[in-house]
This record gives sequence, structure tokens and C-alpha cells, in this order.
Amino acid sequence: MTKINRTNRLAALRSSTLFKACVALAGLLTASQGHAATLVSEANRPLTFGVFAALFLITLGITFWAARKNSSVKDFYTAGGALSGRINGLAIAGDYLSAAAFLGVSGLIAIYGLDGITYVIGFFVSFIPVLLLIAEPCRNLGKYTLGDVLAFRNNFRASKFAVAISSVLVALFYMVPQIVGGAVIIAALIGIPFEISVVSVGVLMLVYVLFGGMRATTSVQILKATLLIAFCFLLVVLSWAPYGFNVSAFFGDLVGSSAVQKHVLGTLLNGVSQLSAEQAGQRFMEPGLYLKNPLEQISLSLALVLGTAAMPHILMRFFTVRDAQSARTSALTAMLLIGLCHLFIIVIGFSAALHLGPFAITAMDKGGNLAAPMLAQFLGGGADSLLGNLMLAFVAAVSFATIVAVVAGLTLAAASTLAHDVYVGAVRQGKATEREQATAARLATLAIAIIAICVGISAKGQNVAQLVGLGYAVAASANLPALLLTLYWRRCSTAGVVAGLLGGTVLSIGLVLVSPNMTYPLQQKQVALAAAAKSQTKIDLIDKGALVATAAEREQLLSDVTKQQQTASLIPDSATSLIGLREPLVQLRNPGLISIPLGFALVILFSLLFPSQLSQSRWVEFAVRRETGLGVAQAAQH
Repeated sequence: MTKINRTNRLAALRSSTLFKACVALAGLLTASQGHAATLVSEANRPLTFGVFAALFLITLGITFWAARKNSSVKDFYTAGGALSGRINGLAIAGDYLSAAAFLGVSGLIAIYGLDGITYVIGFFVSFIPVLLLIAEPCRNLGKYTLGDVLAFRNNFRASKFAVAISSVLVALFYMVPQIVGGAVIIAALIGIPFEISVVSVGVLMLVYVLFGGMRATTSVQILKATLLIAFCFLLVVLSWAPYGFNVSAFFGDLVGSSAVQKHVLGTLLNGVSQLSAEQAGQRFMEPGLYLKNPLEQISLSLALVLGTAAMPHILMRFFTVRDAQSARTSALTAMLLIGLCHLFIIVIGFSAALHLGPFAITAMDKGGNLAAPMLAQFLGGGADSLLGNLMLAFVAAVSFATIVAVVAGLTLAAASTLAHDVYVGAVRQGKATEREQATAARLATLAIAIIAICVGISAKGQNVAQLVGLGYAVAASANLPALLLTLYWRRCSTAGVVAGLLGGTVLSIGLVLVSPNMTYPLQQKQVALAAAAKSQTKIDLIDKGALVATAAEREQLLSDVTKQQQTASLIPDSATSLIGLREPLVQLRNPGLISIPLGFALVILFSLLFPSQLSQSRWVEFAVRRETGLGVAQAAQH
């Protein structure tokens, strides 16, 4: 009876605090109305906020329900470890189908054609190594986190500290672009200022995780995945219905679109190609317009495919199911749903290119991130129609829910690393009461949320897109070698695991710091001078009568020359990048091709140089549990 009363009091306290947090968030959202012109007109702004409010109230109810059901640390981290495989697979799909996939990839396809599909293929294929190598063994060990798996047969403290560094960095690298991208997109859709949007995402994710834990995070991810897949299917149906679902006719119109043809010739091929208009349209359906360097494609693909298998927030989901069979079912269900949604996203991207045109999409957002929302508005009847704006409002709300659900999963994974691996594991050596563990988990969640919000606000106007790829690269270069070799190599030692985790992390970040991702002022100066020279050449041709142009066009060229020359003059000849380089040392934007093999090499080399009797002595028990799941119930009670 005492335990029940304590649980009820805790639930009441959480729900009271939860209510106050939600009131504060509602105030932020209300204060953000009436901002700059967006895709949503002032007349339709109440409709958009109504849809947002409805989805917000639904997720609020989910969190309230989850808070009442949580009574232990196991509930907080793994939802009691009792989710079915299909439910968990749907939650994994919700965790994995980020705004980058829905908004970013559909925009890439709308602008660059076939090359944009590379990303969705990488995202889908990435679950094959998860299914074959990771899901079942990790669940059989009965653990909470990646750190638990590594510490099973390695030095406890060293493993916990090392994996904490890489896992928290991976979570932050992946989280910040989600928050920043979400803030930019939501601001463009409905006018919420950037800073308020960042805080809104942060507060919402804090509400889901702090009060509802894994149960609330799982439920919100399931809701988001269901809405996203259903809405993507609706857009596909509306795109193909005018063609009687004749796919050949749809793509025939796409390659025959004058807007697409002009975009390929004038923008993607820089106006220097000898292709005919018909050939240009066909070129849109061929690779090489965006990813021109084959090594870059290989490096990015390696990071995407292998990084997923060691992403902390994905791994954590396999500890929420009953047994290894459920873990396999989770991975298969996630693959099916993710693949289905990605097929829909491909059609949405091409449909946006056909119905809207690449020029209209890039005019609204240079990166093409608004292609799917613009298409929804168009298919609903346009900017002046109620249905068009209702569909746009729904896209905005689902996009926001997508961002918050993904960020909540990342926050929970990072918080579990800090609280469970560092504090409970490394600092307290596993000797902490239930209350101390719960307090540590919530304090870690708060710390991660504050860091993410502060970094997100400070990143306003910055290009943080490369951080997503860097997160996958660190996971593939540091976490994956340590995890795989711990699972399957008898001679893997603590020294090898620590060297792989720390070395892979340092290598990944270091290679990015010397790559083209960084800003090199002298290169920018050269680009500005080249652009000025090109415009000046056109002016000379106009003056000689060799090029026909209006007076306004000539004035625009003169203005361009002046602006580019001013830009170049502001950059001194001694200017360098952040770490003092005049030009990149490595030409790969994603370091995976170099850092992943080196990460495996570090684990192998240091394991051979510094063998561990502890790791060897625990191998037999570890291998038996990995394959059979014997002792999983006792392990889960640690």
C-alpha cells in the first residue's frame, strides 16, 4: 500500500509540473503569432495553429498517461521491457524517419533528381546489419545501453567512460541539426521565430522524456510514424490520381517538363552543356547531378549504412522488447515501414519537381526543404484554398512532431548514457538506489536538453547539415568497431575498446575539421573574384554587341560585379579556416571511408598489444548469453 501511495503522489506531482511546463510552452507558441509572411497567409494562420494545438494536446495526453504508468527506472529507460516486436518496430520507424528524410530528401529529389534517392537507399539498407549482427545479441544480454554491452566483458569504468564520450557526441551531432532545421522550417511554414521554435522543440522533448520516459517517447514516435506514413501515402495518391495511376505517364511528363529541363541545363549543368531539352529532362533521371565524386558517395553510404547499427537511440530500442525474437521482429517491421515511407518520399520529390518546378521550390528555400509542404498545399487546391492550407497545416504539424519525436529519442539515449553509464555505472560502480537512479536520469535529461537548446540557438544562420553525417560517421567509426568486436571477437580487450571508441571519435571529428565542410576564406575570395570576372565578361560582350541584354540586366550585372568585389576585398590574404588552414587537407566531406577502417584497426591493434585476462575470462559466458539469452532476466535487474 505504501508503494502504491508513493506512486500516486509521484504521478500527481509529475502531472502538476507537466501541466505548468505545457502552459509555458503554449504561451511561447501564442507569442509567436503574427510574424513574417510565410506559406500560410494571415487569414489561414488560426487554422494552422488549430492543427498544431490538436496534435500537441494528443501528445500531452500520451505523456500524462505514460507518467502514471512509470514506477521504476526500468520503466523510464525501457518501458518495462515488455513492448511487442511490431509495436517496437513502428516506434523505431518513428524514431528513424526524421525531418531530414521527409523534408530534406524529398527536396533533394525535387532539385537534383535521381541522386537524391541515394540517401533513402542508405537509410533503408542500414537496418540490414542491425538485423543480422546487432538486434538479437544485444537483447539476449538483457542490458539498457551500449555501455552495458561493452562493460559486460571489459573493464567496467573504462568502458563506461569511453562509450559515454562518443555516444553523447553522436546524440548531440544528430540532435542539433534536427532542432535547427526544425526551427527554420517551422518559421518558414507558420512564422514562429527561430529562437522560440528552438525553445519549443526543447521544452516539448523535455516534457516527453522527463515525465513520460521511454513509454511517452515510444507512444509519440508511434503516433508520428503513423501520421507521417499515412500523409505521405495521401500525397502519392493525389499526385498519381490525375494520371489514372499510370506511372509511365507520370514520369513521361516529368522528363518532358520545360521547368525541369531548364533547371538541368541552366542551373545543374551551369548553362555549358550541349544537351537538347529532351536530353536534359532525361538527365534528371540519371545520377551525377548532385553527388559527382564516387568516393564521396561511397564514404557517405558507408557512414549511413554502418552508423545506424551503432546509433545509441536506435540500439536502446532493442532493449524495450520481451526477447530476442521480438528484437528481430522489431528490425524487420522497422525495415518494412521505413522502406515503404521512403518509396512514398521518392514519389513526393518527383511530384514536387513536376507540379511546382525546381525554380519555385528553391525560390522559397534554397535547400529545397519546403518541397513537400508546398506540394501538399498545391495538391489541396493552392494557397487560396481552405483544403490546401489545411494540408499545409497538417504537414507543418507532422513535421514538428517528427522533429520532436526524433529529438526525444536522442535525448533519452544521451541522458541514459550520462546517468546510467557514467553516474550509476562508472561513478557509483552500479551501487545506486532506485531513487538515486531516477534522479540521475532526470537531471541528465535536463542537462542534455539545456545544452541542445543553447547550441541550437547559437547555431542560427549556420550550416549545421554536415553534423548529421558526422554523427553517423562517429557512430560507425567509434561505436560500431567496439561493439562488433566485443560481440564477436574473443581476443577483443578493454584497451582495444577504449582505443577504438576514443580514437574513432577523434579521427572522425579531426577529418571533418580538415575537410571541405569547414569555411576557407581564401577559397571564398577566389569564388567571389571568379564570379565578378564572369559578370564583367558578360558586360564587355554586351557593350560590344556580341550579347543581347536589356539595360536593367546590364545594371544587375554591374551590381553583381560590385558586390562580389566588395566581398573579396573584405577577406585578407592571410585569412584561414577555424584551425588555421588555407585549404582543406582531405577532399571528402564525410570521413567514413577513412575513419571507419581506422576505427576497426585501432580496436584490433590495441587488443593485440594489450590483451586482457578479464575480457578473455568472461568470453564463454558472454558468448553463451549472446546466442541463447540465458540469464537475461537476472541481467535486466541490475
